[in-house]
Order: sequence, then C-alpha cells, then structure tokens
Amino acid sequence: MTRRIAFIALPILLLAAGIIWILRGGDGPGPMELPGRGAHFAVVVALEPSTGPLEARVEIEPAVKAEVSLFGVMPHMGHTTPEIPARDDGTGRYVARGELFTMPGAWEIHIRVQGAAGTEVIKVNTLVGT
Repeated sequence: MTRRIAFIALPILLLAAGIIWILRGGDGPGPMELPGRGAHFAVVVALEPSTGPLEARVEIEPAVKAEVSLFGVMPHMGHTTPEIPARDDGTGRYVARGELFTMPGAWEIHIRVQGAAGTEVIKVNTLVGT
C-alpha cells in the first residue's frame, strides 16, 4: 500500500514543485521581444517584464527619425503608468528607462511613435512577474 501511495504522491509533488518554481520566476523570464504593428510603423519591444525600474529597447520599422515613448496599461485593474520618453539609440532604435509595471499580472505596453508618416500608438501584451 505504501508503494502505491509513493507512486501517486511523487508525481504530484514533482508537479507541484514545478508549478511553484514557474510561478516564483524560475531562472527569471529573461529579455522578451514583443512585436507590434500599426498603420505606419512596426515595433519590437525588448525588455524583462518585471515590476520596478527597467530598460525597454524599442526598434521601429521603417527605421526613421521619430519620437518614441511607452506607457503601461493594466486594463482589468484600471491602472496606467506615466509615459516614459525613449531616447534615440541609433537609426530606428530607442531606449526607455523607468517603471512600466507597478504590479505582477497581465499588462499592455503602449508605444507612441510620432514620425513623418504620422503619430500612432501600438499595443503589445505581456505577462509580468515579480
């Protein structure tokens, strides 16, 4: 009987440990690349989705001179973060530093791109850990 319990309990314990490890961050999410597209621009945002100050790298296509900024929205909680301006880091590349996410959960990153082709806000989604 104890052998039977061990065969049932061991996989359950291993599964529970794996779930806890994933929920607590595992080895950390690492940088993510989040693509988005609007009418005039395509963007890729690279960042580690975590709370607190972070660095977000944005690439836009076409690679033109533009003003770029980011802000976070957590729709189901009604949270938004202040807009963070991104500095030019080479043709079509921009870097923003600041706090995009105030708590873990499902967030939208809104990227405002203002260039010669017009201004648009492109949305990408991410899941933020602690």
